[in-house]
Amino acid sequence: MLDSIANLNLAYLVHLDKNSGDASRQFKLLKQFLVRESCTFSNQAMPTLLKPNFISRKQTQALTYAVEKISSALVKFIGLYLKNREVRDIMNFSKKEEELFSIDPGYNIPLVISRLDAFMEDYSIKFLEFNCDSPAGIAYSDIMENGFREMFHNYDFLENWEIDFFKRQDSLIKALLGCYNEYRATYRSMPSKPVIAIIDWEGVSTYSEFQLHRKYFNEKGYKTVLCSPQKFRIVNGKAVACGEEVHLVYRRVITRELLEKWDEVQEFIQSIKQGLVCCCNSFRSYIVGNKKVLSAITDPRFQDIYTREELNVIKKTIPWTKILADSKETYNNIKVHLKDFILENKDILVLKPANLYGGKNVFLGCETSHKKWSEVMHEHLYDRSWVVQEYVDIPRDIFPEIKDDVTLKFKKVNINPFALRGKYSGTITRVSDNSVINVSAGGGLVPTLSVANKKDKLT
Repeated sequence: MLDSIANLNLAYLVHLDKNSGDASRQFKLLKQFLVRESCTFSNQAMPTLLKPNFISRKQTQALTYAVEKISSALVKFIGLYLKNREVRDIMNFSKKEEELFSIDPGYNIPLVISRLDAFMEDYSIKFLEFNCDSPAGIAYSDIMENGFREMFHNYDFLENWEIDFFKRQDSLIKALLGCYNEYRATYRSMPSKPVIAIIDWEGVSTYSEFQLHRKYFNEKGYKTVLCSPQKFRIVNGKAVACGEEVHLVYRRVITRELLEKWDEVQEFIQSIKQGLVCCCNSFRSYIVGNKKVLSAITDPRFQDIYTREELNVIKKTIPWTKILADSKETYNNIKVHLKDFILENKDILVLKPANLYGGKNVFLGCETSHKKWSEVMHEHLYDRSWVVQEYVDIPRDIFPEIKDDVTLKFKKVNINPFALRGKYSGTITRVSDNSVINVSAGGGLVPTLSVANKKDKLT
């Protein structure tokens, strides 16, 4: 079955190599399409390559199962955190963060929108972190797939394949409205048809995605405004975003950045606290966006809340992860002094901040000098703000680099499935020459397309 995917990849690359002039033209047209459709990053066409990441339908089934079991477990962990003092002590959030977590979102599933970043090799899936606070990429993924779908009309060999495309924005608006309808059961004065506010700072690199969402939501009949949290107001008991009364907030602003500008965003926070708007994601999603959750969710002391199926997925998909501290831990059933273990085994470990995004300050032991590794570990050994994780081999695949001609090159790949209200909602793939794979760190996006050979519908 996976041989079939290998054959498709080979046919795709041979086609590009034999038609290098046409490939250059297609790549130029693709980038023009992305700019025209506002799929941009920092005002440039979203970085991409001329080949998607093909996976089989059975791989998609495996990914769907893992994503939905992990999502269910994360929701349970949020509930555990709220009632268990020991877990709260381990996660060690600030008083302001705790204040935000105390806000009842008004709907049942506090984790509405998430992206679970992973490596996938054949059927093996390893989740490296959970982007649960304010994940980007849903609209970009849809536009990227649309661009490739248009391009595929020129690739005759693809006629032998069924290719599944995913409308993530359909799933997104259904998830947002599902939460809003639950919310209205408590806040009955809210209108049946909400005005939506997409909230983030002005001028962020992903602003074009907010514009894509606004266009889509408006087309679906829901008036939508873009506004920064500083311009949120409470007027006569109503929530007002940039002069417009709003009822449903799609929160794209990152919680950590709100905390940094706490005094400037109080009316935004108070509007949520007072029940003037339904906000998705809830602030409680921030709990499981912190990388410490990978340590806590695998801790045997706190695993009686999970089903057998969830525990099995947790065991198989989450690499060994511990909060960086001067402590005793267990590795492969052996008790180790973590500080010494980190220094003696750097080539199989990764150090990274628990609460940053965009691939910032991630140190792979196998690519870091002993001196720098020791410095980083000692700098953060006692602040409980970093994690150490077992290194997972990075999958690689061949992708085309296109300038004047086509050059085929191995690239490092991670896969980024979305979950909306706990349901698998499509995937995007990030590709890079670097081991830290992130668009902010110089990587690119390509579609993840589930495919089946028409001759073998069971693939």
